[in-house]
Amino acid sequence: MELVKIGIIHSPYKTKEEAPRQGADSEEVFYLEIFENYIDGLKDIEEAKYLIVLYWGHQSNRDTLITKTPFSDVPKGVFACRSPNRPNPILFNVAELIARRGNVLVVKGLDAIDGSPVIDIKPYYERIDIPKGLQEKIFEEQSK
Repeated sequence: MELVKIGIIHSPYKTKEEAPRQGADSEEVFYLEIFENYIDGLKDIEEAKYLIVLYWGHQSNRDTLITKTPFSDVPKGVFACRSPNRPNPILFNVAELIARRGNVLVVKGLDAIDGSPVIDIKPYYERIDIPKGLQEKIFEEQSK
């Protein structure tokens, strides 16, 4: 198995301690610099309002299997929570695409620290990414 770094995240957060616990909690602007040999993959990306950004937790502890979450004092397995510390620190956020400037995507809604490698980007689509049962519940509540 081989992962390829397709870009780098330029973040206002320089350390793990500065970053919010979840990207949804951030209003900061981030710049995803996509490397030259992957620019063609950005064709039509502006059609997406939101992006799933997959990135590598380059400062994560890869030996952690049990951790505490900010929501409980009861330890959980890393596969049962969103801890960035895990055997393969593949992290993700759903980010709002603000603009594309050539090979740079301007986004909001990340918790990544500066220098985090981008490993993939996908458009976010409610119809695909929200489970059907949850979609029905959300749309029910919105129609009330």
